[in-house]
Amino acid sequence: MAFRVKTMVKKEFTRVADRQWIPVVLSGEGLPKWMQGIPEDITELVLASGTFIDPRIVQLNSITYDDVVGGIDVFRYDEKDKAKGFPYNKDHYILVINQSNEDAILVHGPLKDHRHWIEQLPELPDGIEVIESKAE
Repeated sequence: MAFRVKTMVKKEFTRVADRQWIPVVLSGEGLPKWMQGIPEDITELVLASGTFIDPRIVQLNSITYDDVVGGIDVFRYDEKDKAKGFPYNKDHYILVINQSNEDAILVHGPLKDHRHWIEQLPELPDGIEVIESKAE
């Protein structure tokens, strides 16, 4: 996957941000529009968390991101990596306040870290909220 900065409408992330860093699962129409290019048949799980209160500074892969309001992890099945013992890939996206448009968020990614190749999907806590519909 090629890295490029995408834009997301702020209201697409409001229900996630309202939970103040408590992770949620995104699926179906609850996925932001920029994710429409990720093939559904290989996407196993999408986790998101963040907040609009008190943005953070994050450093990943020698790049510093200011005004970070959230993150999204996309877990994909990858047949090529299955033989290596890592059937899943995790792509991380960092969400940053768009300084030139207050109604938008910049999405940086996919970013890979030391946990990109994984053996199994993460265990989810009981009762994790699942967002399956568009923001109103």
